[in-house]
Amino acid sequence: MRRFVPPSWISLPLCLALINLFSNLAVETSNVFIALYAQEKGSSDLEVGFIAASAGIAFLFSSLLFGRLSDIHGRMRYIRIGLGLTALSYLSQLLAATPMSLLAARSFVGFAIGINASVIMAYTYENQKQIGSFISYGALGWLIGAVIAAIVKTYVALFIISASVAFIAFLISFLLVEKPTERIRVAMFPVSLIKADFKIYLAFFLRQLGGNAIWTIWPLYQTSIGATRLWIALVEVTNMVGQIVFMRFMEKFNPARMFKIGLLVSAGVFIAYGLSNRYWQIIPIQLVLAFAYSAMFVGALSYLLRRHPEYGTTSGLLNSANALSGVFGPFLGGTVSHAWGYASLMYVSAGISLLGSLVTQKLKIPETNP
Repeated sequence: MRRFVPPSWISLPLCLALINLFSNLAVETSNVFIALYAQEKGSSDLEVGFIAASAGIAFLFSSLLFGRLSDIHGRMRYIRIGLGLTALSYLSQLLAATPMSLLAARSFVGFAIGINASVIMAYTYENQKQIGSFISYGALGWLIGAVIAAIVKTYVALFIISASVAFIAFLISFLLVEKPTERIRVAMFPVSLIKADFKIYLAFFLRQLGGNAIWTIWPLYQTSIGATRLWIALVEVTNMVGQIVFMRFMEKFNPARMFKIGLLVSAGVFIAYGLSNRYWQIIPIQLVLAFAYSAMFVGALSYLLRRHPEYGTTSGLLNSANALSGVFGPFLGGTVSHAWGYASLMYVSAGISLLGSLVTQKLKIPETNP
């Protein structure tokens, strides 16, 4: 049987860009109102937190596990399995009738997304030796997903849209080809990789911990300084558009330097949040946030991928650090804001990000790729 050969205009960068765009579009469309959906199913505020945490925990383990397996067995099977299961997982949310069944569905969503998340990054870097442009299409997907969620009001329609878009990404994955590459044996628990770049993982976790603590109460904070729902949406759009632009240029610079700059500027952004007393002041700060996050994320990922051939495992470790911050961040945000107010939370998050910056003071890498 002859292998299907796609038209010449369907390039590898185009396929990867579309897969990442559609994957993140599906995630955002499904996620935007999940807390409200949980409340409609009878969830308390505490149960909403557990439902959110369940997806993060499942993503954490899945991303690390399948990133490692892709280094050993190859990428393509996990890319396709992950995308296919992701489409099914969004539909499973329609079957949830109780808080516990929704928790199970969201765990399925987190697990399915995690299968593909690290592997597609590894495949992209393996074939293109760059990652910034690829990630920027994810930010574009978030933006489009948020717009769709604002227009489409029913949960059923949103979940079906997420599943449909994820299925399109699954179909596009059959245009990808796995080139013969050396398989790498990776320890069940990659202690050596963690030790080699412990400063990166710890600093990344700390910055994301502070960020996720803020995002937990972000709409409430903006409302407290006069923002309307439309203005809150505009604030989010500003951040996403900024990321789409900045991420495309970050790999031109030393990744260690960009990572450290991203951490330090993030601390400044969080302080600026605390000092803001008018809703319109947030817009210019969001542009700085977009730069800081792009520098931090692309810098960290580029640093790791340039240092180690275990692309799947290192991507999985970074995704796991991100997911872990997503588990603990909401609890930190809720606790600090409840006890001392929103402004205090901003300063605490700035301090945590600054601590991450201090961790990386002696981080170095050659200017050129290995």
